Amino acid sequence: MARNKTSCLLLLSVACLGMLLASCSQQRFMFGRKGSPAVVLDIGHCEQAKGAYTPGRTKGRVLNEYDFWHENAVHTRRVVEEAGYPCVICNRGDEPEDEQLRALGEQAGVEYLGRPDDAASPRYRSYYSRDRVAAGIISADYAVYRQAPAAVFLHHNSTGRRWNKRRSMPSLLITNRYNGTPLAESIACELERRVLNHGLPNGGRRCTIQVRCKDASRAAGWMNVCDDAGIPAAVIETAFLNNRRHAAWLADKENARRYAESIGHGIVAYLRWQEKPAPHIRTNHDVPDEGTYQPE
Repeated sequence: MARNKTSCLLLLSVACLGMLLASCSQQRFMFGRKGSPAVVLDIGHCEQAKGAYTPGRTKGRVLNEYDFWHENAVHTRRVVEEAGYPCVICNRGDEPEDEQLRALGEQAGVEYLGRPDDAASPRYRSYYSRDRVAAGIISADYAVYRQAPAAVFLHHNSTGRRWNKRRSMPSLLITNRYNGTPLAESIACELERRVLNHGLPNGGRRCTIQVRCKDASRAAGWMNVCDDAGIPAAVIETAFLNNRRHAAWLADKENARRYAESIGHGIVAYLRWQEKPAPHIRTNHDVPDEGTYQPE
């Protein structure tokens, strides 16, 4: 009888361990007590769904968001760290299976959060703001966990799956409602001063800053989670991968480095700004707003 009881307990322990390992494989990063403060750079998308991409080869290669930022986020991080600010890079997915991407991730010190998704994946709730729902929201939670003085989500834009030959594109920075505009303005200023229409051709068109906070609008969930915690946040959507002129410029490694560094300079300029307003922090999460998830 004692032997049977011991066997049952052993089987139960093995089953629990299996469930725990399965859970960890789905989401390796476990939130809890806050980590040390650092600027957070998020590489968008995941290896299974790499985001926007060029409709064809440009300068011998097809560009996509995920690969581009694996190659170049380290340049943004270097600028921030050389200015004296701790900086980390994260990505919502798992460590890449591709050996070259894995090596780039290791060199950049990317923290893979273990929650990959694609266009068909359901939205899910934030750990810290339970009424905020979005795909990829784990990266915003990571910014809260790291008590980020700024969170920047590294992406590119696209208007479709065919080449767009227009000379100018609606370059965009997305930001959060209460805390993000000064950060977005600082990044936009450096992009315009260093690359946009100064190498990155855009027909003289400047970068627009757009607040997003309504539930289910693109990036709004990430912006709201950061806003709730008083974190300035911005999403980089300045370059268009289906624009031949943008893509050809970004395909050059030196240009790509300049682009990434410009974002870093924008972050640093914001962090050094002495007249930043006090952060706006959500005091009562039980009071819904337009960013609260409303199930249909």
